[in-house]
Amino acid sequence: MPIPTSDSVETPRRLLRDVVFEKLLASIVDGTLEPGERLNDDELTKWLGVSRTPVREAIAQLQTYGLVEIEANRFTRVARRDDALYIEAAEFLAGLHSLARERGAMNMDASTRKAVAKTVAASIRQLEARDMSGAATLLDAQGALAVASGNTLLTETEEPLRIRVKFLSPGEPAGYDWDALLTVAREVEALLSTK
Repeated sequence: MPIPTSDSVETPRRLLRDVVFEKLLASIVDGTLEPGERLNDDELTKWLGVSRTPVREAIAQLQTYGLVEIEANRFTRVARRDDALYIEAAEFLAGLHSLARERGAMNMDASTRKAVAKTVAASIRQLEARDMSGAATLLDAQGALAVASGNTLLTETEEPLRIRVKFLSPGEPAGYDWDALLTVAREVEALLSTK
């Protein structure tokens, strides 16, 4: 008997290291794995139900994102917040986002433009309320502009840097320049409404 065919759409196969990376990334971002917490390979392999290799590969990638610190033969741990690194990363990301706004807005299709505009509007409401999540929402909207730019190098540079900036972001409302964030959000909103 021949094997029946399926009408369902095939989902792309994913590498185990990518799955492990996403789980570890989510755990760092949501605080399950706290800044400064040591990462033990044996504990992580047991927790994630995978071998050591995908765990080590995911940790290496998290290190390139600036979310994990490794010192050979001493420790592997979740990075700690650092104001100087935050400022440096945020300045570089602002430059990338300027380029993303310039390139991305002109390449967006109508449905993507509408979705990003909705995200920007949500970020404006959050920022006006001094809700710290508004900064992350605005960063993600500009990340969508980077993707829309069609520039692979821009996207590949922007995403890990955006994740790093979100991770390093201040933990208190007083650490944000609310007026500057609102200015950027309104500029993006205006840009999306004119194209």
